[in-house]
Amino acid sequence: MTVIWSTYAKHSFSDELDFIFLKWNLKEVKKFIELVETIIHELSSGTLQGKVSKKTQIRSIVISKQTTLFFDVNTSEHTIQLLLFWNNQKDPKKLRFMLTNLQ
Repeated sequence: MTVIWSTYAKHSFSDELDFIFLKWNLKEVKKFIELVETIIHELSSGTLQGKVSKKTQIRSIVISKQTTLFFDVNTSEHTIQLLLFWNNQKDPKKLRFMLTNLQ
C-alpha cells in the first residue's frame, strides 16, 4: 500500500521530533525516526493493522509510550493516510476535536 502523509501528520511529526530533542537528545530523535519508519513499513506491508475506533473508523497504533499514530486505510485505493502523530501527554479532548475535524 502507498503511504500518504497529511499536512497534520507532517506538522505533528515535526513537533514530536522537536519535543524529543528538547527533552532528550539527537540520539533519541534518530531512534524515534527509525521506529516510525519501521512501523510505517509494517503498516504498508500489512504486517501491522492498528486498532480501529468504532466511533470514527480511524486506526491508531502506539509508537512509543509518549506517541500514538492515527491513520486511515483506503483498501479500494490501496493507500494508508497518516493523519496525526499525537503526544499522549496532551489533553484527550483536543485529540477528539482534531480527529473529528480530520474527517
